[in-house]
Amino acid sequence: MTKPQNWLIVAHCFNMDGRAASHTITDRLPALMRKGITPIVISAPTGKRDSRFPHYQTFSPAPSGFLFEMRYVIGQKVENKFSRRLFKILLAVPLLPLLLIEKIFINLDSHWSWFIAATFRGRKVVNRHHPVLVYSTAGPSSTHLAGYLIARWCGLPWVAEIHDPLIMDNQKRRYQRYRFHRWLEKLIFKHADSVIYFTEKALRSAEKRTKIVNKGHVLRPGANPAPIQSIDYKKREKLHFGYFGSLARHRNLGEFLSALNRLRAQNPLAAQQVVLDVYGANLDPISKQLTEQYKLDEMVRVHGRLEYDPVTGKSGRTQVFEEMHRCDVLLLVHGESDAGDEYIPSKIYEYLLTNRPTLGILIKDSEAESLLQANGHVVVERGNSEALVSALGNFYKLWRNGVILSVEQSRTYTTEKAVEKLIEIASELV
Repeated sequence: MTKPQNWLIVAHCFNMDGRAASHTITDRLPALMRKGITPIVISAPTGKRDSRFPHYQTFSPAPSGFLFEMRYVIGQKVENKFSRRLFKILLAVPLLPLLLIEKIFINLDSHWSWFIAATFRGRKVVNRHHPVLVYSTAGPSSTHLAGYLIARWCGLPWVAEIHDPLIMDNQKRRYQRYRFHRWLEKLIFKHADSVIYFTEKALRSAEKRTKIVNKGHVLRPGANPAPIQSIDYKKREKLHFGYFGSLARHRNLGEFLSALNRLRAQNPLAAQQVVLDVYGANLDPISKQLTEQYKLDEMVRVHGRLEYDPVTGKSGRTQVFEEMHRCDVLLLVHGESDAGDEYIPSKIYEYLLTNRPTLGILIKDSEAESLLQANGHVVVERGNSEALVSALGNFYKLWRNGVILSVEQSRTYTTEKAVEKLIEIASELV
């Protein structure tokens, strides 16, 4: 138990169902409170207001941020789908001219202006609650600019936790977003008292760019054990691969779908016995094109985003955890960026807390690859189509022969351990 303290936590994404950036910080708060720390949270209004501690929500003042955040508010407040769509259209139409002007002159992400409102709110919150430090965790990069300004204005220590790298060394440099993030990265390393990254590679790359090497820490965010009743895995009539998370052109299922098509060609029965379940997103253009090209419609089931179920009272996240435990094999995919080894998909920590085997299609020698292999899971190097087809064939053969697919649950990376590391870092400053 630490000495009772107030921490000011600046997090644009907070208490949002289905957002990894939100889960990372929201899941830690019960553990922090058990350690004697009272969180004082400033966030956007995109998530539910928390009543367990002081929680202040503030809108972005710029049109893009305001529109983004209001869409979430409408989604929370309006149950009827038609009414939700109508309200969003009525909100967007009058903002279009302002959005166009903003896009032309300030070509940053939609959350860029949130730091303005968060900073002024933060000054008042500090005067009221007297926190011992400012802890910015993101999510959107403007979160860290708000953390810097509040800490500077109020004379407090500042811990900046960067989830995904702000910039990549191979990134195109002619855009305003790159220049802003390059400037912000230097500001963070110059003025933050401690800087936290989730991978060694991301931290070392940032230290090399900024030439500041005495402030960085690596913290594995981990995950909480699933908030569900025990689910006993049962073999079903089909072999179910499960993909959970977002999809885009740079992070798609193309390699897996090509391997699935080859597996079907080698084993015709697989067409009726193997299924890919996709949760959390619709298919990206590349995955959709290959599904149609290979005629895999019967083998690919898109469930989309799981929302709160008023009948069962289960949140979308709880339903996701349940589906993870029911799958035969969990699928993890690295993005196609050359710097993809600077991040570890957050789902990996939730996967490790099930007893389901994971198939990772990952960058060779990446930290994600090492983490999965060390815990007994299967990893295939991205681009190695023969190895991927072989891995799918092995899973299919084991399943068909009645082998119960399982991997011992790992408790190496949990939220509780991440909180212990975070408090250790903060204790050097307070």
